[in-house]
Amino acid sequence: MSVIKFSYNILKKTRDDSLKWEIADFLENNKNTSIYFLNAHGVNMAIRNKQFADIINKGDYLLRDGIGVQLAFKFLKLGETKNLNGTDLIPKIIDQYKDKKIAIFGASDEVLKAAKAKLEAEGFTNIALTLHGFYDEQKYIEACKDYAPDIVMICMGMPRQEILSEQLKPYTKLIICAGGWADFYSGIKVRAPAWVQKANIEWLHRLAKEPRRLGKRYSIDIIYYFYNILRIWAVSRKIEK
Repeated sequence: MSVIKFSYNILKKTRDDSLKWEIADFLENNKNTSIYFLNAHGVNMAIRNKQFADIINKGDYLLRDGIGVQLAFKFLKLGETKNLNGTDLIPKIIDQYKDKKIAIFGASDEVLKAAKAKLEAEGFTNIALTLHGFYDEQKYIEACKDYAPDIVMICMGMPRQEILSEQLKPYTKLIICAGGWADFYSGIKVRAPAWVQKANIEWLHRLAKEPRRLGKRYSIDIIYYFYNILRIWAVSRKIEK
């Protein structure tokens, strides 16, 4: 299967998973569950990195994150879904598991310390383990084997967190690829005002705050993204005939 056709299937999976999404009791379903989020950067990554694409395509939930994928859905006539970005959704997921053993991997020690303190203040009683994002993969695998956390949140960015999740999934009940969640939840990074979020221009706020890190993603990569969506559209027309 061509990478473009596969990317179209990934977008359809994201649409389907986002529509069927509900806050479920993951730890009682007798399976190891993975949750991933797809934004415009993730679509580009799926086209560039087959391993990443394969992992998110077989994940239990692949959820729409951001205006870029919403625009792709409209252009490809895939319908509409809620914006299920991790920064907003992850606190709602873990809120039902305040007594469960939680591990957070990624981000910096400063961010992890602040996130752990906030979680404990909000009633989470078993933050079993936090490890910054600069170890090699074996460190996280051994930590999961030793601590057996119920929930693992990986805050390392794409594609590293998704590739690592595949290795950690056998050792936990629920694994969430959380991206920048810990940075925002901890308060180390500040989110855009509510009106900016509602206007779907939070990306512009982030770009203004971190121009060096995000400049390429929100300029050259955006052009590449819409070029890829056009390629996907051309393939989708043939598939749907």
